Amino acid sequence: MITVRRSEERRHIGNKDQETWLTFDWENKADPLKNGFGVLEILNEEILSPGSGFSIHTRKDVVIVTYLQGGVVIYKSPLEEPDFMESKDFQRENVNPDIKHYLFNVSQTEKAHVFQGGFTPLEGAENRKGIKKLFTNAERHGILRLVASPDGRDASLAIQQDVHMYSTYIHTGNHVIHELKTGRTAWLHVVKGQVLLNNLDFQTGDGIGFTYEKSISFTAKIPTEILLFDLGVRVPAGIKMEPEKKVENIQIR
Repeated sequence: MITVRRSEERRHIGNKDQETWLTFDWENKADPLKNGFGVLEILNEEILSPGSGFSIHTRKDVVIVTYLQGGVVIYKSPLEEPDFMESKDFQRENVNPDIKHYLFNVSQTEKAHVFQGGFTPLEGAENRKGIKKLFTNAERHGILRLVASPDGRDASLAIQQDVHMYSTYIHTGNHVIHELKTGRTAWLHVVKGQVLLNNLDFQTGDGIGFTYEKSISFTAKIPTEILLFDLGVRVPAGIKMEPEKKVENIQIR
């Protein structure tokens, strides 16, 4: 089963300094995805005008993974030294409602393009210091590169939640398959480009949720950048699920 959120269905907030698109809008009480998709509770896209910034607001403790798709910004927390982020950097930070975090575009001529995914930390998780890592275009071309994981495996960011976050660039005609373990869900976001998935076209800003699927399979129709979140077992609120079919073990000789 797939759940589709087209780019134009996202909540858009705009002014001269900032453009924001909210994939999940907790203020929209009628939206079954208002609380996110499983453990993925926040997925925001921000475009900051030169010299502008914003503060990060959360309703509760959240682990935020920030991806700077383009530009140069400063990430500022009252508890830590300001941290420069450059294009293609990923950063993990623990954020809570009582302490404001800020992100500023330091360029006076170029816009900054930011994506943020948010997850509730696992119970008992440590309040770790923020950390960032650079994942270059070359590292992500043609493969799903693990950029964040529960334990920081394969040099990814440790995010203290049952989430594996991947990033990839694929060329026209490239086909990607990602297998899902039993009971897991996933969310795919088209950062830029166009893909064919389940005989449907998805373009820049579109998102697709997967429940009770064995794999995710898509083909790039033009050069495309993707973020993929392989999520833990919590079923998205408001989404009706069918029981998984039992599969008998078969021996092949």
